[in-house]
Amino acid sequence: MTKRNGIIAVCVVLVLVIGGIAGYSYYKRTPSYTLTLIRESLEKHDWDAFSKHVDTENIIGIGYDALLEGALEADDGTDENIKKMAVGFAKTLKPGIVSALNEEVKEWVKTGKFQSSDSKENKKSQVDADDLKNKFDVKDAKYKGIAYKKTEGDFAIVGITIADNQLGKDFTLDLKMRQLDDGTWQVMEISNLKEYFLEYDKACKEKLEKLNKPIQAELDSRVNITDVKASIVRDDFGLSDFIQFKVAMTISSDTPIATINGNFYLKNSNGRKMTIPFTINTSGASGNKVYNVGKELNPFISQENELQKTGLKGVTITTQLTKLEYTDGTSLELKTSLDNDK
Repeated sequence: MTKRNGIIAVCVVLVLVIGGIAGYSYYKRTPSYTLTLIRESLEKHDWDAFSKHVDTENIIGIGYDALLEGALEADDGTDENIKKMAVGFAKTLKPGIVSALNEEVKEWVKTGKFQSSDSKENKKSQVDADDLKNKFDVKDAKYKGIAYKKTEGDFAIVGITIADNQLGKDFTLDLKMRQLDDGTWQVMEISNLKEYFLEYDKACKEKLEKLNKPIQAELDSRVNITDVKASIVRDDFGLSDFIQFKVAMTISSDTPIATINGNFYLKNSNGRKMTIPFTINTSGASGNKVYNVGKELNPFISQENELQKTGLKGVTITTQLTKLEYTDGTSLELKTSLDNDK
């Protein structure tokens, strides 16, 4: 699970959802009228009025859990044991991150700006919170309109449509609201954040695939991997197992290539996947070459332990080139995020 996918959740709450609420200025009926009150509290920088109608801490906390769950579901290439460790780490960080982000929302309401705290006790959590905001660029998401409104007893669901200009796709976020004693409403949570994340993640991957298609073609034209053979071997002392790849390729590049980076993708008969990154130092070589690449198998990682026990029977292996570094210091590589596609 990548750091981006593991903790992306809370940025949505910070600006995208709460900022979208401000667009409801023309609705005057309950519960929509409450959204007008929220807009007015933002204009007046009135935190007390805003916090009455937006439970920011609850939104951030529930959103963190929901989108962490979605991130785990979307990531099918990471070992299950590593995922469990990542979940434990994320839960450890959660109280500090929720607190830091809640303080930033409070600062935003009061001043119209986000301002990080420099206190020593909040420093680590603040760094993580800042990372969340930087990872998810909300300026490309714009409020578009109300998709639907439903009232269920003392609760209401307001579906708002968000247009993501970068992805060229609309998303609907469900604001769950509860009625207060004075008849107004409070936004409690965004109830479909997991579903939103999975849909958003899928759209990002599709956009990246489209952007990378011509880059991948260029990589493959310069380095053509013609054959890959793999075997499980044990070291001379009988203590460690390795997976050894024998990679045959044809290198044809006008500029000499220093290193070749890529991934081996292993898939067993049960559909379990495993990704093994590789780097090959070519020292400017060209023509038909064969390189050996090895990786020590870790018995504490379930997928690697399975290879130690069952070997490579029924395992299919595919490869992908991801980056070429040339001897002149330049490089050609696939995009790994949409951050630089502006």
